[in-house]
Amino acid sequence: MERKDEKEVVWKRILPNKNETSICPILMCPDDNNFSCTLIVAEIINFGDLIQWKQIGLDKTKEWDAEKTGSTVEWFDKLDEFNFSRHEYLTMVEKFRERLSIDKIRIEEN
Repeated sequence: MERKDEKEVVWKRILPNKNETSICPILMCPDDNNFSCTLIVAEIINFGDLIQWKQIGLDKTKEWDAEKTGSTVEWFDKLDEFNFSRHEYLTMVEKFRERLSIDKIRIEEN
Protein backbone atom coordinates (compact mmCIF):
# COMPACT_ATOMS: atom_id res chain seq x y z
CA MET A 1 0.00 0.00 0.00
CA GLU A 2 1.45 3.30 -1.04
CA ARG A 3 -1.22 5.90 -0.32
CA LYS A 4 -1.63 7.13 3.25
CA ASP A 5 -5.42 7.49 3.01
CA GLU A 6 -5.75 3.89 1.80
CA LYS A 7 -3.50 2.55 4.56
CA GLU A 8 -5.66 4.35 7.11
CA VAL A 9 -8.82 2.73 5.71
CA VAL A 10 -7.29 -0.76 5.94
CA TRP A 11 -5.98 -0.35 9.50
CA LYS A 12 -9.25 1.21 10.65
CA ARG A 13 -11.39 -1.56 9.15
CA ILE A 14 -9.28 -4.72 9.57
CA LEU A 15 -10.57 -5.15 13.14
CA PRO A 16 -13.93 -3.51 13.74
CA ASN A 17 -15.03 -2.76 17.29
CA LYS A 18 -16.79 -5.54 19.18
CA ASN A 19 -20.28 -6.25 17.77
CA GLU A 20 -19.55 -4.10 14.71
CA THR A 21 -19.01 -4.85 11.03
CA SER A 22 -16.67 -3.32 8.47
CA ILE A 23 -15.89 -3.77 4.79
CA CYS A 24 -12.11 -4.01 4.53
CA PRO A 25 -9.79 -4.32 1.52
CA ILE A 26 -7.86 -7.59 1.84
CA LEU A 27 -6.22 -8.01 -1.59
CA MET A 28 -5.26 -5.55 -4.29
CA CYS A 29 -3.81 -5.70 -7.76
CA PRO A 30 0.00 -5.56 -7.48
CA ASP A 31 0.32 -3.43 -10.63
CA ASP A 32 -0.68 -0.18 -8.93
CA ASN A 33 -0.52 -1.00 -5.18
CA ASN A 34 -3.59 1.13 -4.57
CA PHE A 35 -7.37 0.91 -4.58
CA SER A 36 -7.69 2.03 -8.24
CA CYS A 37 -7.13 -1.46 -9.63
CA THR A 38 -8.84 -4.76 -8.82
CA LEU A 39 -9.68 -4.81 -5.12
CA ILE A 40 -11.01 -7.71 -3.06
CA VAL A 41 -12.83 -6.83 0.17
CA ALA A 42 -14.16 -8.78 3.12
CA GLU A 43 -17.14 -8.07 5.32
CA ILE A 44 -15.60 -8.46 8.79
CA ILE A 45 -17.67 -8.95 11.94
CA ASN A 46 -16.17 -8.76 15.43
CA PHE A 47 -18.08 -11.03 17.82
CA GLY A 48 -15.53 -10.54 20.61
CA ASP A 49 -13.72 -13.88 20.87
CA LEU A 50 -14.52 -14.67 17.23
CA ILE A 51 -13.68 -12.61 14.15
CA GLN A 52 -15.65 -13.59 11.08
CA TRP A 53 -15.10 -12.79 7.44
CA LYS A 54 -18.80 -13.11 6.58
CA GLN A 55 -18.36 -12.70 2.85
CA ILE A 56 -15.73 -11.75 0.30
CA GLY A 57 -16.25 -9.86 -2.90
CA LEU A 58 -15.02 -7.56 -5.64
CA ASP A 59 -15.15 -3.85 -4.84
CA LYS A 60 -17.10 -2.03 -7.55
CA THR A 61 -16.98 1.44 -6.01
CA LYS A 62 -16.55 4.05 -8.75
CA GLU A 63 -15.57 7.01 -6.56
CA TRP A 64 -11.86 7.70 -5.97
CA ASP A 65 -12.27 8.41 -2.26
CA ALA A 66 -10.57 5.77 -0.05
CA GLU A 67 -13.29 6.15 2.61
CA LYS A 68 -15.96 5.10 0.09
CA THR A 69 -14.19 1.82 -0.66
CA GLY A 70 -16.57 -1.08 -0.15
CA SER A 71 -19.73 0.95 -0.68
CA THR A 72 -20.54 -1.10 -3.80
CA VAL A 73 -19.47 -4.76 -3.74
CA GLU A 74 -20.14 -7.75 -5.97
CA TRP A 75 -20.13 -10.55 -3.38
CA PHE A 76 -18.83 -13.99 -4.35
CA ASP A 77 -21.68 -16.43 -3.79
CA LYS A 78 -19.72 -19.68 -3.69
CA LEU A 79 -17.54 -18.90 -0.67
CA ASP A 80 -18.36 -19.81 2.90
CA GLU A 81 -17.55 -17.51 5.80
CA PHE A 82 -14.15 -17.71 7.49
CA ASN A 83 -13.98 -17.78 11.29
CA PHE A 84 -10.90 -16.88 13.33
CA SER A 85 -10.25 -16.85 17.05
CA ARG A 86 -9.52 -13.31 18.23
CA HIS A 87 -6.04 -14.37 19.37
CA GLU A 88 -5.12 -15.94 16.01
CA TYR A 89 -6.57 -12.98 14.13
CA LEU A 90 -4.62 -10.43 16.15
CA THR A 91 -1.45 -12.50 15.61
CA MET A 92 -2.06 -12.44 11.83
CA VAL A 93 -2.68 -8.69 11.84
CA GLU A 94 0.53 -8.08 13.78
CA LYS A 95 2.56 -10.26 11.40
CA PHE A 96 1.09 -8.38 8.47
CA ARG A 97 2.00 -5.06 10.09
CA GLU A 98 5.58 -6.31 10.71
CA ARG A 99 5.85 -7.52 7.11
CA LEU A 100 4.80 -4.12 5.79
CA SER A 101 7.46 -2.46 7.95
CA ILE A 102 10.16 -4.84 6.67
CA ASP A 103 9.13 -4.24 3.05
CA LYS A 104 9.13 -0.47 3.63
CA ILE A 105 12.69 -0.61 5.04
CA ARG A 106 13.88 -2.65 2.03
CA ILE A 107 12.37 -0.15 -0.41
CA GLU A 108 13.94 2.78 1.43
CA GLU A 109 17.36 1.06 1.39
CA ASN A 110 17.29 0.63 -2.40
